[in-house]
Amino acid sequence: MINPNDFKEGELEAINNQLIKFQESPEELTESIQKYFTEFDEDKNGFLDQKELRHFLTLFFQQFHIHAPITDEYVDAMFRQIDTNHDNKIQPEELVNYAAKFVGQFSQHY
Repeated sequence: MINPNDFKEGELEAINNQLIKFQESPEELTESIQKYFTEFDEDKNGFLDQKELRHFLTLFFQQFHIHAPITDEYVDAMFRQIDTNHDNKIQPEELVNYAAKFVGQFSQHY
């Protein structure tokens, strides 16, 4: 899923340092996720739908060199995991909560 050879010199170390920072400072993670949320909330309704989540995942996977197909099934499964109140829309708090869990797991791969 992640191949260290895909990264430019210093890139992997920078990502690892950022993950450590996020783990040490939940406020910084929240701020970063809020920025992403605002960027990917394309219709500015305060929620992410599945189309917006797909766009987010595509760019996120590219940025972090994650090799996994982003199928309809994958987006649907991710959406259901993040949408903890099951209202069919992802609110900023839900994305922040998911990201906090994800950062811990993701940092193990770096």
